[in-house]
Amino acid sequence: MKTTLLFFAFLTSLFAGDVPEVVRTASPDGAFRVSIAKVGDTNTTRLEIKGKDGKLLFTSSPQIDATAIFDFYPDHLRWSPDSKILAIPAGFPKLFQTYLFAWDGTKFQFIAMPKIAAGEDNPWIYPVEWRGNHILHLTFTGPHAGKADDNGYKGTAVVQVDLQTKTSKKISEKVKRYGPTE
Repeated sequence: MKTTLLFFAFLTSLFAGDVPEVVRTASPDGAFRVSIAKVGDTNTTRLEIKGKDGKLLFTSSPQIDATAIFDFYPDHLRWSPDSKILAIPAGFPKLFQTYLFAWDGTKFQFIAMPKIAAGEDNPWIYPVEWRGNHILHLTFTGPHAGKADDNGYKGTAVVQVDLQTKTSKKISEKVKRYGPTE
């Protein structure tokens, strides 16, 4: 009976547009689950990746790639279809970047992203979807603080991850600028 009620609640939430966090943060193969944990009495969070048995496999530091991380955004996380790479945006209000974490069979490792929206002011960079051969599509917008001057930008980028070398490369990037009337 309890299983039936849980299944019904899950179906109801799907039709209502709300996907339960456990489903949203689980890897496609069900082997991993992401959670965001508050760090003590601070306004900072950390990323935790656990196995299906609940064992902690990875926990992030307060700085990744020399960038301070205050918040992770699990609503925008994207697992690669083979469950080997997690893409998740994180940062602070002026700057959200996408970070990559790859499973090597025993642990998760950080993989540096190529510079996306490098010449732009205060971008928010989010993963959109994975495609074959570990190709990740991203979107970015801005500025979200700083020198807006009533102008902004939006764009897309495509990145490919090489699991053997633990690297990523930018395949493409397009930016569209707009003014106050657009």
